Amino acid sequence: MQDHGDLLELFLEIQNLDRIPRMGYLLSGVPDPESVSEHTWHVAFLVWVLSERIPDIDRLRALEIAMVHDLAELRIGDLPRTASHYLPDGAKGAGEAAAIEEILAPLPTDMRLLWKEYQAGESREARLVKACDKLQMMLKVQVYESQGGAGLSRFWENPDNFPDGGFPLIEEIFKQLRERRSRQASSST
Repeated sequence: MQDHGDLLELFLEIQNLDRIPRMGYLLSGVPDPESVSEHTWHVAFLVWVLSERIPDIDRLRALEIAMVHDLAELRIGDLPRTASHYLPDGAKGAGEAAAIEEILAPLPTDMRLLWKEYQAGESREARLVKACDKLQMMLKVQVYESQGGAGLSRFWENPDNFPDGGFPLIEEIFKQLRERRSRQASSST
């Protein structure tokens, strides 16, 4: 484990996010799944675009939250949902919190608080990022399936993968995404 006494060490370690695969896809048989950094970029893009269309959102704060939401995965990896069944209650969250404290140590405290805000999910900005996190995942599942990926139906069957955060715009996008999948499934039979 590296000690982040300065920004250079932080900047160097961050470069490894593109080497950490999204494990849920890997375990589902997707060859060469997206990395955590690819996922983070896509989430930030969704937040950037959608926050313009949602009233009363602090766009910059939402983007800052998006940038740090999966940063702990630098140290603990992208643990898939199935891993939580084998860990003691709260272990994943405690590990992520400790990792964030170390990773972001050279930055002001308020930057570490962004991750805590995301975890709490109480602010509109955090709820938007959480919804975009899942929206991006389901968009990627749709892309993988359209490229011939199989074994991904469990993503569609899990209602936890469709949180809209209380934003009608995101609810509508999820609805359109499901309809697209349904049409594609009908046309392939």
